[in-house]
This record gives sequence, C-alpha cells and structure tokens, in this order.
Amino acid sequence: MVTSSAEVLWTARYDYQPQTKLAKHEHAYFQMIYFVSGSGSAYLKQREYLIKPGSLLLVKPHSVHSLNPSSLVKTLDLKFVVKDRWLRGRLMRASELHEENDPGISTQFERIRHEGEHQGYLHRELCNLFLGEILLHYLRDDQSQEKLCTNDHVDHPLYGNRIVQQATTFIRDHHAQDCTLLQISRAVGKSDRHVRQHFKDVLGISPRRYLLQYRIQKAKNLIEYSSYSFKEIADKVGFKTVHHFTRAFHEVCGETPGAWRRKYQDGICKDVYIDPQFVNTIWTVSEDAVRDSLGSLRAIA
Repeated sequence: MVTSSAEVLWTARYDYQPQTKLAKHEHAYFQMIYFVSGSGSAYLKQREYLIKPGSLLLVKPHSVHSLNPSSLVKTLDLKFVVKDRWLRGRLMRASELHEENDPGISTQFERIRHEGEHQGYLHRELCNLFLGEILLHYLRDDQSQEKLCTNDHVDHPLYGNRIVQQATTFIRDHHAQDCTLLQISRAVGKSDRHVRQHFKDVLGISPRRYLLQYRIQKAKNLIEYSSYSFKEIADKVGFKTVHHFTRAFHEVCGETPGAWRRKYQDGICKDVYIDPQFVNTIWTVSEDAVRDSLGSLRAIA
C-alpha cells in the first residue's frame, strides 16, 4: 500500500455570510483555507490578517484562529495531518498567509474534493498526493518570498522570481484582452526566451499555459458564483468564441463548463470526509446568536 507524508482528513467548499463568524478555536491537526472570493479578516496566533481572493491561510496545530467576513466569503478548505518529521517541521516554520499567484492551487483543492465525493479505487492515496503537491508548492513559495525579502540585489539567483511575478501580474491584469508573449516580455523588459525560461524554472509551465489556466480559473469563479451565460463568461475571461472556451475548459478541467456548474451547485457547503473516522466540529456562529447569548448573560447577571 502507498504510504504518505501527509494525509487528508476532510475537505469542503464553504460560503461564509457577512453576518456569520468562525468562532475562535484550535485543533490538533493542520488546516489550509483558500479564499476564492470576498474579503474580511482572519485571526491567527494573536495576529490579524486581511484576506482577499487568492489568499491561502495555513493554520498550524493548536493555533487559535477565527474568521470575520466583511462580505460574502467563499472558501475551499482542507484539514490534514502530517506524519513526515521534515515536512511537519518546515510547515511549522512557514508563514501563515500567502497571496497565491498559481491558479492551479484551487484546482488541486477541487480534485481532492472530487476524489473524496466519488471514492473510487485508491481515492485516499490520490487525495494525499494532491495535498503533497499543494504543501510543496506552499513551502517553495514561502522560501522564495523569504529570500526575496532578505536580498534585493538584481543579480540574486532568485531574480527570475521577480520576472515571473511581474509577468504574472501583467497576465492577471490583461487576461481578458489579447495577451501575447511579446506583450508580456515587453512589460517586464526581457526577451521572449528569457521569460519562457524563468516560467519553466519557477512555475514549471509556459507563460501561455499560465494564461490559459488563469483564464479558466476566472471562468470557474464566474460559473460558480454568477448567473452569466457561458458566452458572456467566455468573453469576460478573454476567449473569442464560446466554442474555444468550452474546448479549453474541458482540456484543463476534464469536463465541460455545464458539468462543472452542475457539480458545483450540488456540492456547496457539503462536508467530504476523506478519512471516514474523522469527526468535523462546526465552529461557525451568527451575529444574532452572539447577541442572544450576550443578552442571556446580562439577564442572568
């Protein structure tokens, strides 16, 4: 049987309404929350973090944490344990919050949920494999950010990361328009070949592939959280025709936009247990409930 350095316990997609709070609590396992949309703040280890779309929060074991949405906040959530000592040590030393640039991260969250829902042959092993990819990506990004912050010289070996950061920012800002490699290269002041090589070294994919994945990720968000037609969505994320959009979506996600929308609507706020022995505790509480509790305490006093 395949062994794993980290094992998924539970996953879910969850929508936090503005009037709903995640109460302060702690637990003995790791948790990672990807914020798809919305804004608010997260309390973690006596610090307050502002959250926004693309934020990736790492909750370490026995870290007191809570969430306070200021708008409708949509999340992808994982709870897991880490058995490998080296991996656990690195995660315990890693920063708690990343601003995620890789559109593939949310896809990995979704793949875990998909495997957990269908429970096919070796689904737990596949879930753990996808989790391992997420954690290694998180640690690599954490290491890169640490080195970039401590050395600003342009000849630093990690200068390529800055090129990729500038290029990905340009792609995200212009993904709905014609966005060619030549335009990306001019935006960062480097040659086409230079930009392609840095993308390969840092992200393992080409700029063209990153653009495609980013467009599809934006499309997935619109499919899940809006009532736009697929033709409107295709136009909003940079595809010239709905046929091209459908074909590209199927290539990246393995299913059509229509199938994705139906699957998402069937799975919102649904707990998916990867480890059948895990018991998830609900810590959300509405502001009305908080006020009622305070009123009861005052009456008793």
